Amino acid sequence: MNKLLFLPLLLIIIGISKHTNASTFSVKTATDTVRKKLVHPKEAMAGADVTAILTTMRDKRNDQEKVVALKEAVKDKGITIDQLITLLNQFLTDDSKIECAEYAFAYTTNYKDFLKIMDIFSQEDYKHKLEDFYNKARKW
Repeated sequence: MNKLLFLPLLLIIIGISKHTNASTFSVKTATDTVRKKLVHPKEAMAGADVTAILTTMRDKRNDQEKVVALKEAVKDKGITIDQLITLLNQFLTDDSKIECAEYAFAYTTNYKDFLKIMDIFSQEDYKHKLEDFYNKARKW
């Protein structure tokens, strides 16, 4: 008789523990997606660093390889908007330019001038995308 009561009780406990784990996971996931305030670097990389990145990018065969090179080079370094514009001008397509501009935003030292980048885009859609990105990013 005790065995018959034990099985339903065990199933109830397992069901509760699964439910508890699921709700705990949902709360954890929700808190993980909350963004921390973005802190831009104070100092930009030296001109020699930008020249080295340019050389690396020019050695690449296509925009996708250049995107990877730029992202790797800028990661964890400060960059001015003018330096970024110089690097973005190495791309042939606006798609690559906007991808890297949005990525590099977090590393810009003078981010308030970010919309200067709009001048390098040939299509108005990309200018609007950049402006929308900037307006959202300022709120982080």
